Amino acid sequence: MNLTQISTSLRERHCSIINIYRAINFVDATKHGFRIVLLDAFLDSYLAPIQIPTLFITAVPLKSDEKAITKVFYPDNIREDKQVSISDLRERSWYFICVEWENFNRHNESTGTDCRTLRTLDRFGKSADSSVSDVEINDISSTTMHFRIRSLVDFPMRLTASLQGGAVALPSSQTFVFRESTDLDVLFAFLKQDTEYGKLCVLEEPLITGYTTMGRLIADMYIEKCYFGSKLRTKDYELSTFDMEASPYKRAASASSLNAKNPSFFIMFLWAILKFISR
Repeated sequence: MNLTQISTSLRERHCSIINIYRAINFVDATKHGFRIVLLDAFLDSYLAPIQIPTLFITAVPLKSDEKAITKVFYPDNIREDKQVSISDLRERSWYFICVEWENFNRHNESTGTDCRTLRTLDRFGKSADSSVSDVEINDISSTTMHFRIRSLVDFPMRLTASLQGGAVALPSSQTFVFRESTDLDVLFAFLKQDTEYGKLCVLEEPLITGYTTMGRLIADMYIEKCYFGSKLRTKDYELSTFDMEASPYKRAASASSLNAKNPSFFIMFLWAILKFISR
């Protein structure tokens, strides 16, 4: 789930201070940009022509060797479409996308910004709302849970994996820092047997900062998603031990069963012995 980083700066002239929380309704990614649909309440409250507003879009790339792109809009062409767009971005690349505004209402001058962490489509038109491309359960025993997480990035990233929503005290989270695509082994040990541990949640924090068109710092952005729907549970100790001890016998029994189902070798061997005796 993408989370919104809000940074609001307000100046009071004659009346009240206005608190602004959101401007972005939703965003559609394209291969080379984004289409941003604005909230009706935001348009009505802060982009009315009488307020003399200006809207800025800033795209800050998370890859260090790319430059930020900005675009300026005025209210006449925004209120009808209720959307703005920015283009000329790289496909399959991550950006901080910020909608920033300023108006000069004689009573309540307001300014603020609403930012998201977003990725453009790849060459096949596939989208992504997270750098995590795959999460697997490697093993769950009576005392451990072992996961593998694959993250696809080309920028510095801090990823924190944790168990959330369980019925008991939860183990410490696991944190990783990396700057390129990698497979992460996540192990939670010393768990209680036959116990509900909720779901696996992954917090992604790009270790990148940037600035909006009006000079506001973009920082502390993150994405958090959870997996396996609160169904993670350790095994019963006795059953887990039985499974481990029984596995060699299961393999042997499987081999014996296979031989029993294919008696042709035994018949040929018996025929050879009888022929030898008859000589």
